[in-house]
Amino acid sequence: MSEQQKQEPVNLVDPGVPADQGLSSLGLLMQLGGSLFAAAATLMTFVMLLAAGLGGGRGSDKLIILLVLGASVTRSVFHRMAGTELLYGKRSLDGVSSAMGGVKRYVAIGLAHSALVFLVLAGKFHVPTKLAAGIALGFAVWPATLGILMMLPRFRRFSGAMPVAEDKGFEGASILMTVLGTCGALASSMFLIMMLSAGGRAMSSGPGVLILIAVVLLVIRSGLHVQAGLSGLRTTSVDRSVELANRYANFGVISAFCAAGAILLLMMSMMRGRFDPSGLIFVVGLCWMLMSWPLIIRRFFSERQFADLMAGDGGTVHRRSPDAGLVGLGWLLFAHAMMSVALLVPQLFVEPGEMSRGMAQGMAMLGGSVRSLWWSVGLIALQAWAGYELVRMSSTHRIIGTVYAIIAIIISVYLTWPVLQALKHIGRMGPQGIAMFIPMAMQLVIPVATLILVNRNIAPTAQARFRTPPAAPQA
Repeated sequence: MSEQQKQEPVNLVDPGVPADQGLSSLGLLMQLGGSLFAAAATLMTFVMLLAAGLGGGRGSDKLIILLVLGASVTRSVFHRMAGTELLYGKRSLDGVSSAMGGVKRYVAIGLAHSALVFLVLAGKFHVPTKLAAGIALGFAVWPATLGILMMLPRFRRFSGAMPVAEDKGFEGASILMTVLGTCGALASSMFLIMMLSAGGRAMSSGPGVLILIAVVLLVIRSGLHVQAGLSGLRTTSVDRSVELANRYANFGVISAFCAAGAILLLMMSMMRGRFDPSGLIFVVGLCWMLMSWPLIIRRFFSERQFADLMAGDGGTVHRRSPDAGLVGLGWLLFAHAMMSVALLVPQLFVEPGEMSRGMAQGMAMLGGSVRSLWWSVGLIALQAWAGYELVRMSSTHRIIGTVYAIIAIIISVYLTWPVLQALKHIGRMGPQGIAMFIPMAMQLVIPVATLILVNRNIAPTAQARFRTPPAAPQA
């Protein structure tokens, strides 16, 4: 048999999807989620350490809680590391770059952490078994789903280095920036309107003015965020996309420090000479959260541009990806749906009266609704289906995405209508009331963005034109 006959067929990607199956967008989302969850878990750990130092309660109980919080921080760190390895790979001892190893480690650690949560809640603190199982299953939703997806043939073949998408993943990242930036713009604008509506009560003191300046900076930051995202959708110029992304990232870091500093000054003025370490811990955690996404975006765009510069003429040609970034939108829809499932599972396992008041309020603030939960269940199932079809770029992805968007807009308005009516009294709301609008903004922004993006007319980056030769003159 000749050497040509022994060669295996080339493993081509599916039609309509980028070469990396949109995993660069998933990597960005996992980096963001891991950073935010790590910051939140670290904050809770330090607060628990302070509470343990002040005394009160059984020492063994506090030690167990610290163990669970430490495991939560570890899980979040591996969550971020998995996203980083999807984007940049990781060199093993034999020199082979592996992109999926981080995801496999996170799945194992995430499931182990979920089992630990169940054992601690049910065994140590004697939480009702149904509630403990619901909370543990909520923690296990994302790693279990991710593990199942990564076993599919379309993802399992990436055992070595991750191929780079045709557009370096820039258009998918631009969609994420546009959607998330719009959510941030709505949330920060609502907070600004609240302060302006409050009038002199909020701005009669120095700290109030500082908070107002910080909120204005966050509004400007969100505007730059959206502008950078929209630019990546309208143009195929790598340099322009990197320039705007870096401008947003630089301003995002500055605004994070300014906002954290303003809140720190406000807390210091309220303490009146007393030092409260928990306030400082909160400010540091807030600054960490606000800085995470700008730094992730800056590294993503800068490193891919630098790799092109180093490759020179031998680098891959930058061209529009066949999916026009819609696979990135699919990952966003699917990941947001799984996060909503994680919040709904505990509520489905127990009756609302069996939850503590604080837990019920937290669930409602993060993703619940004031109406029947089954409306949310149906909406989440439809969103997950639309996201999965976009990830696959199936032949019906546009129809399913459009149907999801229209139904989601109607149901989201219905579910959040009592909260929307509260906007009439926005001037009398506190920060906790404004925080309830953040998940509501995502519930409305995501379907509207989906409706626009899946039905937009995508201009080709180049057109081949054939010139018809002139007819030969007749003799």
